[in-house]
Amino acid sequence: MARLTYRNQSFELRPGESVLDGLIRRGVNLPFSCRMGVCHTCMQRVVEGEVPRAAQSMLAEELQALGYFLPCKCVPAADIVVAEPRDADLYIQAVVHAKELLAPHVCRILLDVGRDFRYRPGQFINVRQRDGLIRSYSLAGLPGEYFLELHVKRMRNGGMSGWIFDTVQLGDVLEIQEPQGANFYSSASLDQPLLLVGTGTGLAPLLGIVREALAAGHSGPIHLYHGSRTREGLYLHARLTELASRHQQFSYTGCVSGEEGGCEFSHGRAHEIALARHRALRGWRVHLAGLPAMVHAAGRLAAAAGAHPAEVHADAFEYRDLRATRRPGTDERDTSLEAQRRRDPAPDPGLWAALRGGEGLMEILTDFYRRVYDDPRLSPYFEGITKKRSIEKQYQFLRQIFSGEQIYFGDRPRTAHHWMVISDELFDYREDIMMDCLRRYGLSEELVRRWLAIEETYRADIVKAAPRPRIVGGVEQPAEGFGRQTMAVATLCDSCRREIDTGESVLYHLRLGTTFCRECAGDKVLGND
Repeated sequence: MARLTYRNQSFELRPGESVLDGLIRRGVNLPFSCRMGVCHTCMQRVVEGEVPRAAQSMLAEELQALGYFLPCKCVPAADIVVAEPRDADLYIQAVVHAKELLAPHVCRILLDVGRDFRYRPGQFINVRQRDGLIRSYSLAGLPGEYFLELHVKRMRNGGMSGWIFDTVQLGDVLEIQEPQGANFYSSASLDQPLLLVGTGTGLAPLLGIVREALAAGHSGPIHLYHGSRTREGLYLHARLTELASRHQQFSYTGCVSGEEGGCEFSHGRAHEIALARHRALRGWRVHLAGLPAMVHAAGRLAAAAGAHPAEVHADAFEYRDLRATRRPGTDERDTSLEAQRRRDPAPDPGLWAALRGGEGLMEILTDFYRRVYDDPRLSPYFEGITKKRSIEKQYQFLRQIFSGEQIYFGDRPRTAHHWMVISDELFDYREDIMMDCLRRYGLSEELVRRWLAIEETYRADIVKAAPRPRIVGGVEQPAEGFGRQTMAVATLCDSCRREIDTGESVLYHLRLGTTFCRECAGDKVLGND
């Protein structure tokens, strides 16, 4: 058996036990979510010994070279010593070289990293503030340019954007991470038509993609649509108009939705204008960036227009976590059944009728969960839950939503998913499977759109970068950690399966509910030595 050393603890892992499970068993409060290598929340660093290839294959090569691995995927064959991630490995320093306003609420920042910084136009970097606040910003430049270019929009109550606008000065040092994201230009087919739609500073990655495509000699048509509520929000209108005048294959359309745009602009939402003009997207490559509502709506429209899912690349700028104040009339701590029902969308009798009073709903969910439980990205979130149970719970919940019948009394989406780290991209991946199931069942495109619009209302409850506390009766419950208690009744250890007698001290995980006996958890963990 392999021996694991971590934070001055050293113990033997059980046969087939992962590093994550071993640390949990020993009372180490390591962050984790999916437990299957999807979320990367549990990433750690090996300093002695070797980890299996499967524990590193999902990480960037640079991190692999530094010894980073995923404990949930690691069952070592020999002894290893593990340490926490180092800031120096994950963050590099960048000096603010220039700062200027492109519009009253849009700031352009140029950063000097002092070394070669490899990235693809359209990718993003994470910027960390001194107090630990982290936000993502897309890169607007090209790799051949010396400085990194960011476009930052001032957000109401925005901790990061307010700091950049009001405090950051030339010469200041920012901490940034290596580039991430798959929303970048591909030169595999220079004649492939490109459709790019962005709102606000979602223009930044699209600008980089357009510039790289033109530099690469892209011969296919390139259509860029940039949307804003006001004309001043189209902060690169003159530059893009001039660029389009010099390249026959490139066209640019500025879209204003909140006021009359005049002859220079199109009036309406950028994605609606774009998808109305381009109704047949089979064979196209689509890039989307900006407000999440636009990105997700445009993605659905692009799929309906024939775009292959693999050719739709999105980067949604998620702003909701930036607001220090809640929307009027809402209270996220109010988890009473009545309060949660008030936040539900209105019933859809037409959709319910099309499902033949529930018979069709059961047919769709059976098909959907068959695929989910076979999917390597989604199945980890259902570990320990039978497929039958998942179908039944979702059936009752959706039946209540669609029909208006008050028959569901289980956890609502926000509470049921409180511990799961789920990205917008993973949420979309799940929705793509559901959309395919709905079409296979035979629902019309209008009904598919209405179904997905209902599920979209719960995105804010499900998508998050870290677990959130569970709230019961208005009281916040811990999302992580362990409890220790003396058993009032006998039970079984979830690790070795031996019987735990009444009166014996045990360690249990607050989220998972798993219980460990004295031998499995260790006497020191339970304070018995």
